[in-house]
Amino acid sequence: MVIGQPIHADAFYHDGRGPELRRLHWDRGGTVLRAVDYFNPPNSGERGGLNHVRFVAPQVVMITPDEVIGNNALGELLAHHRPAAMFDRGKSDWLRSFAQEHLDRCHHYQLLFYDHLLEVIAEGVEVRRGGFEEAS
Repeated sequence: MVIGQPIHADAFYHDGRGPELRRLHWDRGGTVLRAVDYFNPPNSGERGGLNHVRFVAPQVVMITPDEVIGNNALGELLAHHRPAAMFDRGKSDWLRSFAQEHLDRCHHYQLLFYDHLLEVIAEGVEVRRGGFEEAS
């Protein structure tokens, strides 16, 4: 059994091709990922649909290129929850592999883009229209 729930499937989805990752937004020191800008797949009917995902209290980030993403990463979730491309994996084994002192309110999130799998341990994710701005 694969643990995970699709989230924000109405705003972040795939049609055989995931959203296009446009830009990563790091904090001023360049060490904390604050948000990512993306476009949904071109055949989704959205025109000029730049959107962003903002991470709430992010703690851990891993970016994996599509060439090395194994089928076990999301295969079953993608098959059962089309067209979702973002999943809340909850208190996954990956999250539990870290020291837990600061992670009690965190979940493991996976975002499947066209060319990358972005995994974040954070307290939450928010999806909004338009590009990320520092004040958002």
